[in-house]
Amino acid sequence: MNEKVKIKSENMTRLSQYREQLLKNPRLTYLFIEMTNSCNLNCLHCGSGCGQKNYEYIETDILLKTLKQLAGDYNPQAIMICLTGGEPLLHPDFFKIVEEIVNLGFPWGITTNGTLIDIKKAKKLKDLKLESVSISLDGLKENHEWLRNVKGCFDKTIDAVKYLNSVNIPVQITTVIHKKNFHELEEMLEFIKTLNIASWRIVNVEPIGRALKYNDILLSYEEMVNLIDFIREKRYSKEIDFDVCFGCSHYLSFEYEHEVRDNYFICGAGIYVGSILCNGDIYSCLDIERRKELVQGNIRVDRFSEVWENKFKEFRENRVNKSSKCIDCIEREFCNADSMHTWDFEADEPMFCILRKVGIYEI
Repeated sequence: MNEKVKIKSENMTRLSQYREQLLKNPRLTYLFIEMTNSCNLNCLHCGSGCGQKNYEYIETDILLKTLKQLAGDYNPQAIMICLTGGEPLLHPDFFKIVEEIVNLGFPWGITTNGTLIDIKKAKKLKDLKLESVSISLDGLKENHEWLRNVKGCFDKTIDAVKYLNSVNIPVQITTVIHKKNFHELEEMLEFIKTLNIASWRIVNVEPIGRALKYNDILLSYEEMVNLIDFIREKRYSKEIDFDVCFGCSHYLSFEYEHEVRDNYFICGAGIYVGSILCNGDIYSCLDIERRKELVQGNIRVDRFSEVWENKFKEFRENRVNKSSKCIDCIEREFCNADSMHTWDFEADEPMFCILRKVGIYEI
């Protein structure tokens, strides 16, 4: 065993042990807040099914009360607040809520399509100590606008990146790769080099939300492996001055773990990731299928910290023991049956596996 393999093996074993500790002693580190399920775009792959009609947004007074309680129950500096949606900037009290987040001492970030950010908003976000911003850019102009389902949104997104750059807010671009834009990875890279970003986060399209209606855009196993190889190659290229990484989703095998992102895989749903839905429901990861039995409470009637401490039982167990598809896997201790957002709750087994035939990808 060479030194690199030995170190990786030791690290992954320690991570497995750490995950077991988290299952018993969860620690809230990221709180995702779905500000609204309204969106000015209509993306074909939207995991939450957001759109321009019949939307909700979380009530400002109820959310602020919850945040104040949270700051009193925990150390606010140790919890990252992540504002998302839909499009979070559509919330009528977005900046009022952010001001309170900052006053309470929470670090915060935002996930946005960028189309509503002008120079005035960029300056305000800077004044409010925005720590991280992830802007979705899903291909060059034609493919981005095809997936986002709104003409003209590409140029607005690029303008947002430029506005944020002008006030020195580091920008992460997140790109969803599918069959239609897979072929333009190299072209995208060359274009993104011109945008002065901090990082390029690449993810594969997932079989969740509206993407379930478009199975023909899911990557094949070969395309998925090629995507990971692309990320690994570019990540270590001396010609690129920004970070290139794969998203946090999915265990990628012993070969690829820690090769395409800084951290080893661990699904944090319900063990260090919690969320509040736009209707006030307390949930785990926002990407997980919305199921009634997975709702842990509601901030209108429940104190978030009490729910966090006493519920989320289905997320704090060793799932790998449930699935017959995982029994004989030699890497089972490292992945715990992969991500909860691609867990088949009816069959009690993972839909995604990069190591063997499970659901979408085939070896």
